[in-house]
Amino acid sequence: MNTSDFDIIKDNGRYLLIINEKYYEINEVTYTIFLKVKEGHTFDEISKLLHQEHEITSTPEELQKSITDIVTPLLKKEKANNLSFMWYKVDLLFPKHYKKIADALRFLIKPYVFWPVLVVFLLFNLYKLAFLPQHDMNGEYCTNTLGVYFVTYLCLFFILIIHELGHVTATQFFKQKTYSIGFGLYLIFPVFYADVTNVWALSRYKRIVVNLGGIFFQSILGVLLFCSYTYLDLNDQVLHVLHNVFIINGITMLVNLFPFFKFDGYWLYSDLFNLPNLSKKYQMCIRFWMKKIISPLSSFFIEDERKYMNPYSPPLIIYSVLKVGVNVMLALAIINFLGTYVNTFGSILKVGNMDACSILKLVYKFAILTLLLIYFTKLLKTLYKTVRSKIY
Repeated sequence: MNTSDFDIIKDNGRYLLIINEKYYEINEVTYTIFLKVKEGHTFDEISKLLHQEHEITSTPEELQKSITDIVTPLLKKEKANNLSFMWYKVDLLFPKHYKKIADALRFLIKPYVFWPVLVVFLLFNLYKLAFLPQHDMNGEYCTNTLGVYFVTYLCLFFILIIHELGHVTATQFFKQKTYSIGFGLYLIFPVFYADVTNVWALSRYKRIVVNLGGIFFQSILGVLLFCSYTYLDLNDQVLHVLHNVFIINGITMLVNLFPFFKFDGYWLYSDLFNLPNLSKKYQMCIRFWMKKIISPLSSFFIEDERKYMNPYSPPLIIYSVLKVGVNVMLALAIINFLGTYVNTFGSILKVGNMDACSILKLVYKFAILTLLLIYFTKLLKTLYKTVRSKIY
């Protein structure tokens, strides 16, 4: 094993092992072993040190084998797929495309700018969003404004890139390397992403700032949009587009703050309450309490959940209960959504009598249905593999 194959970081009680640009949280003893290996100590010296400082008795051969057993499988893994929660992704922008812009905006991340602007501007956006009139897509109004909606949805891509630019700007402000900005599909959601994996090397406070960086930039954009369509003398169609873009910008901020999918709110909750691997801990917490409540299930689920998480942690329990509720509500909503296709298939036969707006709605429904079917196919495959592994 070569010491250049791995790196280690200690920060505020966190111990991280880095292999192939992927971060693994380890305990203090494991960190000590890797540190001494990195410093060039022999395993005989490390064995004596562990006995003196931690009262751990282990032969040099056992230590060497344990380190090799940890590092070797991780080295064989491909270079980190840091966005593995997405089932489709494509890189669009690289540091050479956005670095100059991010460098020019770094001053916004300074604490005396970041926090006051974030709080005031975010509250302003949410307040104005709550009291804005909402337009629908019905009848003549919709037919006459399809062009406006088309331009509005194109602007959505601009909004999402601004959001990701906020993440990379904050990351670069803390002197961490950034990677690509791209487009992907998460569950049934088309999303943009910024690969800022190196934030794991930062302190919790700095990770929280990076988590909020996208919403911070969007809150500034929202204020600019509101002032533009409120105070500038522009033609009606441009004002209509700016109004709609402001609404979409506000909605995407709310969606990103939602902590039950792997958007910004998820990582924010994870860092605020020091719950790394939150989704796995949530699953283990549910399994733990199910075994407590329904004893016959104890033989089906994996053992020793308490080695990986504290099932009595209030933030984890609150998150787990709410997550279950959200999943139930989402399942019911999806079932109801799929039920509407009984009528949709009948509408296909009447396309000749449909106006442009009705056709647009039909295309939209089939796009959502396609994404749902892909998602459920992947979900069923994962569920099948999980159940099969438990039974066999």
